[in-house]
Amino acid sequence: MARRSSRGLLVALGLVPLAALLSVPPVGDWVVRARAVPKLEERLGRPVHLGDVAVRWGWVELWDLAIDGGGKPAPLTIPHLTARFDVAALFTGRLVIDEVTLERPRVVVVRGESGDDNVSSILERLRATKQGGGAGGPRTVSGPNVVRVQGGSLSLDDDALGSVDVRAFDAVARRDGPGHAELADVLVKLAAGPSAQAAHVLAKFVARGSHLDGFPELSVDGGALSIWKGFALSGIEGGIAPDAKDATRVAIDLKGGYGGVERILWSATGQVYPKERRGEVSLVANRFALDQLKPILAGTPVIDPEKAEIDARLDLTLHGDNVDPKHLHDAVDFKGRATLVGLSVFHPMLGPNPVRHLGFEATAKGRLEPRARTLHLEEADVDFRGVRAVLALDAEKLGKKPAFTARLTVPPVPCQSALTALPAELTPALQGFRLQGQFETDLHAAIDLSDLEQGVDLGGNVGIDGCKVIDAPAQVTAQRLMGSFEQAVEVTPGEWLTFIAGPDNPDWVPYDQLSPYLVNSIMTTEDSTFMRHKGFIPSEFRSALKANLERGYFRLGASSITMQMVKNVLLSREKTLSRKLQELFLTWYVEHNLGKERILEIYFNVIEFGPRIYGIGKAARHYFGKKAGELTPREAAWFSSILPNPKRRYTHFCHGAPDAKWEVYLNRILKRMHERGRLTDDEYDMALNQRLKFSRAEASPEKECLEMIRKLTAPQNELANPAGGKPEVARRPAVEDGDGEP
Repeated sequence: MARRSSRGLLVALGLVPLAALLSVPPVGDWVVRARAVPKLEERLGRPVHLGDVAVRWGWVELWDLAIDGGGKPAPLTIPHLTARFDVAALFTGRLVIDEVTLERPRVVVVRGESGDDNVSSILERLRATKQGGGAGGPRTVSGPNVVRVQGGSLSLDDDALGSVDVRAFDAVARRDGPGHAELADVLVKLAAGPSAQAAHVLAKFVARGSHLDGFPELSVDGGALSIWKGFALSGIEGGIAPDAKDATRVAIDLKGGYGGVERILWSATGQVYPKERRGEVSLVANRFALDQLKPILAGTPVIDPEKAEIDARLDLTLHGDNVDPKHLHDAVDFKGRATLVGLSVFHPMLGPNPVRHLGFEATAKGRLEPRARTLHLEEADVDFRGVRAVLALDAEKLGKKPAFTARLTVPPVPCQSALTALPAELTPALQGFRLQGQFETDLHAAIDLSDLEQGVDLGGNVGIDGCKVIDAPAQVTAQRLMGSFEQAVEVTPGEWLTFIAGPDNPDWVPYDQLSPYLVNSIMTTEDSTFMRHKGFIPSEFRSALKANLERGYFRLGASSITMQMVKNVLLSREKTLSRKLQELFLTWYVEHNLGKERILEIYFNVIEFGPRIYGIGKAARHYFGKKAGELTPREAAWFSSILPNPKRRYTHFCHGAPDAKWEVYLNRILKRMHERGRLTDDEYDMALNQRLKFSRAEASPEKECLEMIRKLTAPQNELANPAGGKPEVARRPAVEDGDGEP
């Protein structure tokens, strides 16, 4: 009997572990779904979605775990989670986790402009739970002691601050002890504009009781920092490490190159107090020759880079505001300097010749507030060839459509010094001018790219009126323009036409013999305030800038009649910065040395009115078989209508008459003339009831005429050849097709 009882006890004892083993899966599944998940939902204040659950002795596996985003993207999704747990605690209804492995977890944080996001409510609830001692009762889930992450990814998108993307990261973290995280392909974009990226970031840290013990040590490899478009620090390597002497401080030690160049050309050192969000960092680039940047200079206007040298320094001071964590007012104060010497550049849009020996010294200081998306440039001071220019700027809503207010001043400087500062290669027509007096400038601008209709304002003055010309080169002198002079125009590439601009030309029309309707029509369409301004149309600058900003590129200019006369009589036809600089100066010179009537007289007698038709005398005879003084209001409006492109619009003459749409366009010009008091009621009514009638005395057959226009307006025939070997007089073509500016 005793033997039988002993055998039964042994069997019973053997069944206990078997029963326990068989009960782990259903008990584990029940604990996870019925106890752990609801408890987690209660702590987070969000639904927790869970796919399959698999439990075996000491291990649990979860698939497709996700925290609900509350109408926004899920802040955390885990395709696969493996946890090692204490089996004994499972029978008490508790899940004590020793180690967790997360495979391919995806962290997503989004915050809109209103401030709503998908994580704040979770964090607030966790803080409240911690401060209140938990949700009540014994903890259902505790641990883990070790967390491992494999193939994770991270995405933070904040409309106010910017975004952070980490393509992949692996990590090991312990409740107590060392840990690390390895991040690959990190990209940070601030809403204020700057961005940073890194191929690899390694973070090492130590935890004590689930909290970081001190600050992590970071090392970066393959990093890049784009401060503004077209300028990037690259090849960044180095790190940020806790300071051994001060536990509240981290030391920064980084270095790198520019634009992908694999050379160490700058270094950044400093110290930051992360908890106080303050610190100081200095970025230093010791002098080096630009040929070290050859890979990124390819395709740029820079030539002979080995002869140019640059050095720079930028000091940053970080400020934080800990008063209200919800409304951070972090700011970065910056102060820097840069020196460039020996720069040479060439580009067809600059001018026909290389510009050499350029250089400057510059300093700047201001403040950037990333959260507020504002930039305050207190002062940027540039010394270029002895002339100082000082820029102050405030920018708001930094990002896609910012708003700017700016002021540019040039302190008083001798006029001759200001003129000499302009490179001779860009201003060949100005060489030989001698000036007296003082030059100064004070300009201001306000531009809101989100509201161009109301958000564009320009003002101030360029103090060139304090200058006086005491000598001028013979080719552009006012004395030459007061008499007869030779005018050359390039009718097609390589084909030049030369004629006399003056009484010796039988087609010359003195100002007092011009039709007043013609003068009034041209001033209505080209330059309404011509008789009042001093060569420039300030109100048109705003309109031209607004139009250029709307189009996203610069093309239209505020070109007065004087500017059109200057650029076509005294300068070349090429659309370059060189021509524009000279045009501005010569316009001022002409306005102060020629009368308005003489300017108009030259303008009307050299302007192009059709293929090989230069001057109003020849044009009036060709189109209408009459003298320029006999033109009617409607005929005058015709000449205004074709000026933007006289060759292309000559097709109306080829057809024998303007089409109905063009007659409507002429009516609009006449209406504007009438509204501005340049036509009486009777003249306006009579002009509206007329239709144009071309003279056919000089007309060619329609088919032949249209073929000529096709050849003249083909793209290859509209290209200038600024490098061509033509005589100096041939560099002064007549008025170009249209009044658009480069």
